[in-house]
Parts: sequence; structure tokens; C-alpha cells
Amino acid sequence: MTSECHEESAGCFSKLFFCWAQPLMKKGAKKLLNKESCVYFLPQDLNTKTLSEKFTSDPQNQPNNSQFEYQRLENKATKSRTVLKSLHRNFGRTYYLLGLLKFGSDMLGFAGPILLNYLVKYVESNEPTIHGCYYAGGLFLSSFIGALLSTHFDYQVNKVSLRIKTSLITAVFNKSMLAKPVSLAQFSTGEITNFMSTDVNRIVNFCPSFHQFWSLPIQVVITLVLLYQQVGVRLQAGLVLALLMILFNRYLAKKMGEYNKDMMGHKDDRVKLMTEILLGIRVVKFNAWENLLSDRINSIRAKELKSLKGLKYFDAGCVYLWATTPVLITLLTFSIYSITGHQLTAAKVCCVGWITYILNYLKKIFQNNRAKKKVLRIENGTFSWGFPPPAEDMNGLHQVQGQDQLLRDLDITIKEGELVGVVGTVGAGKSSLLSAISARMERLDGSIHCGCHDDGIAIVMQESWLQHATIRDNILWGSEYDAAFYLQVVQCCALKEDFAVLPSGDSTEVGENGVTLSGGQKARVVILISSVYLQRKKLYLLDDPLAAVDQHVAGHIFHECIDGLLGGTTRILCTHHTNVHFKFFQNYSTLKIIIWIYAFLVSASFYAIQFIQALLQNEIVSPLCIASHSPDIILRRHSTWTNHQPMLKRLVHDRRLPPIHAEHLPCSNHRRPWNDHHHVLRVALGCCPSAATCCVLLLAYRFVLLAENKPIKTEPPITHNVMWYLMVYGIIAASNSIFTLIRAFTFAYGGIRAATRMHVKLLASIMKAPISFFDATPLGRIINRFSSDLYTIDDFLPFMLNIFLAQITAVLGTIIITCYGLPWFAVLLLPLAVCYYYIQYYYRLTSRELKRLSSISLSPIYAHFNESLMGVSTIRPFNRSSSFINHNMELVDRNQRCNYSTLVAQKWLGVRLQMMGVVMVTGVAVTAIVQHEVQFISPGMVGLALSYALSVTGGLSGVITSFTETEKHMVAVERQSYYINNVPQERGISTRLSSPWPLDGAIEFKEVCLRYRPNLPLALDGVSFQIAGGEKVGIVGRTGGGKSSLFLVLFGLVPTTGGAVIIDGVNIRKISTDQLRGEMAIIPQDPFLFSGSLRANLDPTGAVCADERLWWALESCGLRGVAEQMGGLDSNMGERGQRLSAGQRQLLCLARALLRKVKIVCLDEATANVDLESDRLIQETILTHFKRCTVLTIAHRIDSVMRSDRVIVMDNGHVIEIGEPSQLLNQPMSFFAQLANQ
Repeated sequence: MTSECHEESAGCFSKLFFCWAQPLMKKGAKKLLNKESCVYFLPQDLNTKTLSEKFTSDPQNQPNNSQFEYQRLENKATKSRTVLKSLHRNFGRTYYLLGLLKFGSDMLGFAGPILLNYLVKYVESNEPTIHGCYYAGGLFLSSFIGALLSTHFDYQVNKVSLRIKTSLITAVFNKSMLAKPVSLAQFSTGEITNFMSTDVNRIVNFCPSFHQFWSLPIQVVITLVLLYQQVGVRLQAGLVLALLMILFNRYLAKKMGEYNKDMMGHKDDRVKLMTEILLGIRVVKFNAWENLLSDRINSIRAKELKSLKGLKYFDAGCVYLWATTPVLITLLTFSIYSITGHQLTAAKVCCVGWITYILNYLKKIFQNNRAKKKVLRIENGTFSWGFPPPAEDMNGLHQVQGQDQLLRDLDITIKEGELVGVVGTVGAGKSSLLSAISARMERLDGSIHCGCHDDGIAIVMQESWLQHATIRDNILWGSEYDAAFYLQVVQCCALKEDFAVLPSGDSTEVGENGVTLSGGQKARVVILISSVYLQRKKLYLLDDPLAAVDQHVAGHIFHECIDGLLGGTTRILCTHHTNVHFKFFQNYSTLKIIIWIYAFLVSASFYAIQFIQALLQNEIVSPLCIASHSPDIILRRHSTWTNHQPMLKRLVHDRRLPPIHAEHLPCSNHRRPWNDHHHVLRVALGCCPSAATCCVLLLAYRFVLLAENKPIKTEPPITHNVMWYLMVYGIIAASNSIFTLIRAFTFAYGGIRAATRMHVKLLASIMKAPISFFDATPLGRIINRFSSDLYTIDDFLPFMLNIFLAQITAVLGTIIITCYGLPWFAVLLLPLAVCYYYIQYYYRLTSRELKRLSSISLSPIYAHFNESLMGVSTIRPFNRSSSFINHNMELVDRNQRCNYSTLVAQKWLGVRLQMMGVVMVTGVAVTAIVQHEVQFISPGMVGLALSYALSVTGGLSGVITSFTETEKHMVAVERQSYYINNVPQERGISTRLSSPWPLDGAIEFKEVCLRYRPNLPLALDGVSFQIAGGEKVGIVGRTGGGKSSLFLVLFGLVPTTGGAVIIDGVNIRKISTDQLRGEMAIIPQDPFLFSGSLRANLDPTGAVCADERLWWALESCGLRGVAEQMGGLDSNMGERGQRLSAGQRQLLCLARALLRKVKIVCLDEATANVDLESDRLIQETILTHFKRCTVLTIAHRIDSVMRSDRVIVMDNGHVIEIGEPSQLLNQPMSFFAQLANQ
């Protein structure tokens, strides 16, 4: 049952002392806070939706975005947009008014030393008793009211912090969903994730400190006035020393800022690379790059730790100065005051000492109609993947041509209900055309109008994107479930049989980005997503959706879905597979074909001519209809039509094709881009050999500090005696300084050692985890361990642990000194101790559960954010951004409810501890008055006890606060320890064969069985076959038949349930995975590249030094021209290789395989995203350069395996046929022949 927020209906007294939070505390004490719905709802001023709408309604925060219509570029100066201005506009008034509470609390804070001075004088003199009562009453009122003001100031400031955090997180997410993709491309996924996590936290953490800037000068002036009243002009020496220390602290703070900036930059780079590694973990595992990429991560981490080391050591210097400055100022002031002939009294000593500590505190703060409508119209459009050139360059677009990838001079009109085919070579720009339509590219010139922008468009990307949810959730995408229509769509996409073999049918979870599904299954689920919304969408952009399925399934989907359910809508279909789609297109007499030719017309025009010839031969259009019937046949190329018109006419003539009139071929240019606290403490501080010394040093430091404040006996007032005491005080101060120095730097050293070890162990554990771990664990959860959790261990945990140990020794010392000075105070101390114990115990039970709920509710925010960033190119065209934004607000609201309840619990505790402090201060004052009236009492002891009692109010609260914060930060260590010790690891065989292996590349599967998880059916069931060394074998079969599973077993990525795999007589279980995977090469179904240069992606290990060999590999794969256009081997590939098309990325993976001297090469749908011309090039390259290698090719295209020596046909995890392609084709009833004839 959900809990309401009692704050808004609570009375004045209840709000003052947070009594309205009592039901929450009772639930925590009874251990009933076991789920997020048990905590309070947010009050109206913290409502996530309200805050998000208010913040995003600010014109400065609205993204300059139009999803389907581009505005013309104008040379206008844009106003600078800053987060600070937006925060000021939305939260400034409330936040600034809280300064009144701060001012009142600060002023009452100075009443303590003044009344202390009067009370000590009262003990020294024979004033009436009533005066002592007045002073004690003044101490009570000032500490009581000050405690309430301080508590409610902190509470309200933290509420503003929660409002800012909510607004910033939702703003970052909203802009990620709505901002122009070209602008979004400036930032990597890791950087945007850091914006949402680390950077937002740092802004929020600044809120409680802002009011210190204006209150600092006021407090300094009052402090100096009070000092002047006590010691006169002798305060100048202490003041000069304090100013020098402030300036020096300022220098340290500046250096710390520089180190912190460097550290955050390296952190962004590390998180970015780690995100890419996790996204491409299969490629990493296939190529045995774990050690290589771990070295890269550790290299960036070393730079980060270097900055962290400088930051922590400078911080240790600040801590040292903060702790020693008041001692030095006091010693210097007292010495000069005594030397000049003045008498030190107990009142002056206690008052000056207390004011000096206030001054030091300030120094610390300072540091710190309804014919057919035109659905799409592009007129003279020029689009870019980069930023618009300066205004002066707009008249000469050729000036940026060498720097950017462009779509130039597009003139396209598409009417409602048309089916438009877009064909062309790899990298020709087909996907870029869809990106321009869906507003992912920047418009440089011309105009584009989409008549269905209000309803959104449906887009099926070349790279299937799915959420970590069930198949049904991925299909419905939040819409209502219509059973009849749902079954119809499932049938038309040929998924009914697939659902039948899945353990939970369409309720099966697909894992991160659908990793548990085959490529074909993922593609069909994505098609389903668009089909479910066919009633709402008028325009469908289909980027080669049938590449990952076999021809039979492709035909079924085309006729039943694309031509069936989607009939009547406008469809733009990009494809390489013209030989497959010719028969699909035969019923379209008005088919629009847009042919893209990339690079030089001579090398690419053959494919265009062949396509036209195929159209004519299949009688899709008659030879004479090209002009008269006017299906649009548009050629896109680098240079003008007139430059290549004679050559194309000659090519047409040579191939005996009818003429194509030039006037029907408009000209344009184009370029195509891209885890027990004991263990925790041992791990966190046990890394340092002298870690135990830290606690000893803290105690030694604290008792030396107590000795410093032992009252100076002033009777008889002999100067010699005072100087002798000052000398002793100086020796004690020097000892304190030494202990403090050792303590500060020991903590810094121990924290750095802990941070270093934790990251090394965590990275090693994750990199050795099996692929099943990544399939079942959300990406955001793993990223959270490497970002916010690691940052907590780096920075917050050592800091808070240091504060906690210092606070607890300070409170213990205070109690000891107070009881020593006023023994009768022990009578009051006993009930206070019992009360304190039960309050903190009551609080900790609640706090622990609230912290747990906060952590649990935080990870889904990061997981959903990373998932949405990966699929933003799909989400935006569907107009589903608002749905994802609303879901993000729900997740943020859930987490903020936990954070708000945690804040309430903290203030419930804080106000009670503050009241205990008030009781202690009042008790000490009353005890001093009573003892003064009953018996003689030393004024020095009274002053000493009172000066310490005044600090106990903050000390008691500080102990619990620092302890709970330390306990909170320990959760990060617990989670990392869990990942270090409990994540399953791949088989740890370290045996490496001494002799060269493999020599021949012979492969044998013996009754191999594979089950991915215990509750899933067998993916491979008794598979047996033999492949001779150097043999070329094709592997075919329907989608989900188990083809890719063969490669997972061969590379040792998944453990087999039974059977064995033998390579050159060696069971692969008996050798290390590094050697096994390092001796084979694979071109995966989903090509994945890392951010960085072309050279680094082509030769990640650096084994190939000669540029000539790299260029040879690129030329062999037809990528030399692309590489030269991009800027050579050192050109940047963009995040995950976004500057290359999917087909070009596959070709680059082939080039990478060419550079490796291996005996076994595996191609998993390596030609799925390339055209027939590139497919033939790949086959020729394989036959030429892999002549002596064993080559295993998984393909849906039968032509891709016709040159193989043998073909293995897979179905439902069984080998149903094996033999030569020609023999199997001669058997009409063979499964292979049926596949070939489809």
C-alpha cells in the first residue's frame, strides 16, 4: 500500500520537529520498507512531471529542433544558453529567500562565544545568581532557535537540490530524445551518461555551499569585531596569518580544480570506451581482445588516477592547514598578547579560542483536398552529417566537400501510397537518404517537406534495436494489446513458429538489445513494431529489413507485411538484394526506383545498367515506358550528368539496351558517411599497509588536541608562568601538526590505493565474464559500476570515512573533557546517552532500507537512458519520444521518492540530535551555576567545558550524518565487491600449445549439444560433421536454425551441454580461450567498430606496422576510395564507426581478417548488408587470399555459398543435409534445393 506525503497536511509543531515523519520511521524500524511503493509520495513542489514541464517550458531549454521540416539557415547571433541562467529563472527566488534562515542561524551562532564570555566572568566574579540564570537562558534560547533554523535551512536547501536534480536529469534525457542528431553527435554516449550522473550530482552538491559565499564576509567581519573586543590590535598578527592561510588555501583550491577537470575528462574517455566495449562485447570475445582493451582502459585509468592523486594530496594539504591554522593563530595571538604585558584570563582564553575556530571554519568554506497527397517533397536539398558551414561558405558548398559527407541537390517527390525502391552500391548513401528524411542529417540548402510529420513516421533501421524487455513489450511499445490483430501481425512476419520454440513464447525476455534472438528474429520483431503502428503511420522507411532473413521468409514478409498489412501506405525500401526483390516488384507498374551510384561511374555504372537490364528482362517496365510511363529512375553520383552521359550511353549500347533519355535523369551529387561491511572496510582501506595507522593517528591527534585546550592557570598572574605554559602549548601544537599531517596524507594514500585495486579487479572480472552474463545483465547496471560507483570510491568514500572517524573521536573527547571539568554533568549524560543510542538505532534501520531502495531505483534510470540513446534514431521517427520521456519521468519520480524520504529521515534525526545538543549546552551552563553557588569551581574549567559543549550540538549530528553517509557510500564498494567475487568467469584454462597450432585447420564436431540456459530448449542437438583443412564450407538454413550457434561453440563463447569440438586433433576445451580465439578470424553478423582512427580499427593490436599492407587490405575489400575520401588511415571513424554504412563496416571487418595470419576464417552473414557487386568482390577475395584457409560461411544468399566445396544445411539445431552444392541442387526434394528455388 502506498504511503501519502504527510508534510502538506501536517501542523506547525509537527513540521517544526518533523513529527509527521514518524510513520515512515516506524515502518523502517519494523523492516516494512521493502519496496519503493512504501515510501512517501513527493509533495507538489517536488513532482517530477511538474518540474520537468516548468524547466523545459523555459525558452532557453527548448531544443532547437524540428523533426521533419528544416528551417533555412540564417546568419543570426544566438543567445548563450547556460544551465545557471535556467536554474536562476526557475528556482532562484525560493533558493535565495532561504538565505534569511541562514542569516538567522549564523547570527545566533555568534551568541555562543559572547554568552560564554559572560558566564565565565560570572564564575570569576561575585555577580548575582540571577545573572548566571540569564546567561544560561540565553545559551538555551540561542542554541535552540539556532538549531531549528539550521535544520530547516538544510532541509529546504536539500529540497531545492532534489528539484534541480529532477529538472536536470529530465532535461538531459528530453534533449537527447529531441535534439538534432547532428548536434547530439558532438557527444559520445559516455559523455552524455556522465552529464546525467556525475555532472548533475556535482551541480546538486554545490547547492548547500552557495549561501556560504554571501554569508562569509558577514561572519568574517563579526568574528574580527569580537576578537578586537577581546585582544585589541593584537589580533593583527593572527589576522595576517589567517589571510596568508586563506590565500594559500585558495591556491590549493585552484590546483585542485585543475586536477579535477583533468580527472573528469579522463573519466569521460574511460566510460565512453567501456560503454563501447560492452556494446561490442561479442566482437571483443570473438577476437580475444580482452587483454588489449583492458590495457587501453587501464591506460586511461592511470591518467585519471594521476589527476586523482594530485587532487587528493592537495586536498590533504587543505585538511592539514584547516586543522592546524586555529592552533597557530591562537598560539600567536596569546603569545603577542602576553608579551605586550596583558593578562590572560579564563574568559578571554575560552572566547578567543572559540572565535578562532569560527574563523577557521569560514576559511574552510571559502575554499570550498483529396487527390493523392505529396507525402514527401525534397527540392534542391543538400544534407550533411556534420555542422553547417559558416554563412560565407554557403555560396560555395564545394569548399566543405572535402571535410564533410554530403547528400547534394536532391529533387524527389513521393506521393501517398507509393512503394519506392532505393538501390545502390555499398556506401552509396541509401541509408543517408532515410536519415535525411527522418531529420537525422543537417540540411544545408534547399527544402524538405514531410506531409505526415504530425503522425510521425515508421522506420526500420539496418541495425535492429530492441529494448531489454519481453518480445511482446517490444512489439506493443506501450500500446493496447489487440489479440486478433496481434496474431495477424505475428503470422505475417513469420514469427509464429519461432514463438512456439521459445520457452515463454512472446513473453521471453530478449536481453540487452535483443542479444538472445538471432539476427533474423530481431529483424522481424523490428518489422512487427512498425506494423503494429501501421494504422497511425503514413510513411514507412525500411532500411534493408530483409537482409538478415532467408529468401523464403523474405518473400513471405514482403507479400504479407510490406505489400499486405502495409498496403496503401507510402513505403521507401532500401535494399541490396535486387535479384531477390525483382520478383517481388513485378506487380508494380508504377514502381519508383532510385538508383544511387557511388564513387566513379565507370566502376559502379555496371551495377546500375545490370539493374535496369533486369527490370527490362523481367518486364517490370517495357523498354519504351522509361520515358512515356515515367517511373522515376534517378541516378546519384559525384559529378554532373553531362560528364558521364556519353559513357553511360556507350555502356547501354554495349549491353544492347534501349536508350535512356538524359532529360529523365536529373543530376545531383552525393557523399555517404559512419558486492558484509568488514570486507568492505578491508577492501577500501586495507589496501594501504599503514591503513590501521590512520585510526591510531586520529586518536592521537584528538587527545593532543584536547591537551591543547587544557585551561591556562592564570593565578598568580606571573608572566614567567604564562610563557612557560605557552611554550608547553606550542610543543603540543607542534605534535598536533605532525599527527595531522601524517593522518591527512595517509588517508589520501590509502584511498588512492583502494581506488586503484578496486578498478583493476572489477575490470578483470567483467572482461572474463561469459557472454551469458552480458545477455542477462542490463548494460546500464554494469556502466553504473564503472561510473558513479567508482567515482564514489575515488572521491566521496575516503572523504566521508575520514570525517566520520574524526567526528567520533571529537565527540568522545568533548564528553571526556566536559565530565572532567564538570563532574556533575555525568548525571545528565547517562540518560542522554541512552536516548542517543535508541534514536540512532531507530534511524539507522530506516536509513539503511531507504538507501537500498534509492540504489535499486537508480540503476533503471541509467539502463533506460543508455537503451534510449542507442535507439533514438528509431524512437524519433515513430514520434515515440514522448512515451520514452514519460517513462523516464516515472523512473526519476520513483527514485526521487526514495531520496525525498531519505532526506526526511535525516532531518527527523537531525532535529532530535540538535535538541540533545541544546540540552547538553543548557545542562553544562546550569551545572556550572549550581557548582559555583555550592562550591568553588575553576573559571577555566567552566570555560573549557562550555566551549566544548557548544560544539557537541553539531558533533552529535555530524557523527550520525557522516556514519550514514559512509554507510551509504559503502554500498558502492559492496556492489563492486559482488561483481568482483560473484560474477561467473569463463573457463580458466591457461594451457597453451607450444607447437604451432592449428597447422591445417581441420574441424570436427562430435555430437555437440548446446543449451543457452537451463530453461531453454537445445539450440544444437547432436550436431556432428567433419571439415578438412583448407575446405570451404557454406552453412545455410532458415532463421533460428542454429547456424550462428555453431560459431559460438567453435570460439568457446558458450559451454556445450555435451559432445566435443576438435581442431587439428586437439579438443578446444583443453586449450586457453585466448589461444583458441586468437588463431581464428570472424566477420560477425553485426559489425562493430570502436571510436578512433581507421588504423586503430583495422589493426587494433598494432601487429601490422606497414601502411602499404593496410592499404592493400582496404583495396582488396573495395574500401580504398572511401578511406582516401575520409582522410586516410588516421581519419576518425566516429562513435562506433558511424561514418561508415553497415555494409562498409562489414567490409572493414573483412579487411581486418585479411591482415591476420590464421588458418580458420568464419563469415557470419558477412554479406548481409552489401550489394551483389560487393558480394562478388568478397567471394573473390576469399578464394584468392584465403586459399589455404578453412572458411566457414553462414549465408542466406544461396549465391554466396555456391562456390563452396560443401554445404551444411541446418534446421532446428540439427544437420539435415551436407554435401556439394551442385549435388544437392540436383536433388529436387533436398532442403537446399528448395531454399535455392525460393
